[in-house]
Amino acid sequence: MLKTLASIVRGFLSAEEGNATIEFTVLLPVYMGLIVLATDTASIFVRQSNMMDVSLQTARIVSRHALDADAAEVFASNLLRQGSYTPEVLVQVDAEAQTVTVRVTADLAELVPFGVLSRALNDRLSVTVSHALEPI
Repeated sequence: MLKTLASIVRGFLSAEEGNATIEFTVLLPVYMGLIVLATDTASIFVRQSNMMDVSLQTARIVSRHALDADAAEVFASNLLRQGSYTPEVLVQVDAEAQTVTVRVTADLAELVPFGVLSRALNDRLSVTVSHALEPI
């Protein structure tokens, strides 16, 4: 009886028919986690780049006196709207220092599809752009 049990265990350990299935089952969560992490990371970089572009464009338009601060906030908010979520936009014109500052702040959880990085990193993403006002 003991010899047959030992031979059964030895036969089970040397069998290779199910190795691929077991390896796939063990490694699938790791690969899926890496794909989710890469997707969230790429999404954050794309959204941050978009926020920077809109901030630069808004600051340039305000610095040329084409829009006032309130209209510029509406302009930037419309460009940054993602479905039902709109990041916070603040436009400040400092007439004394002759500068315009555009600050865009967004919740990371609203910007990424899976939200893995929003738990690991800061909960908010912020972009600030300052531009000199052009003379009238």
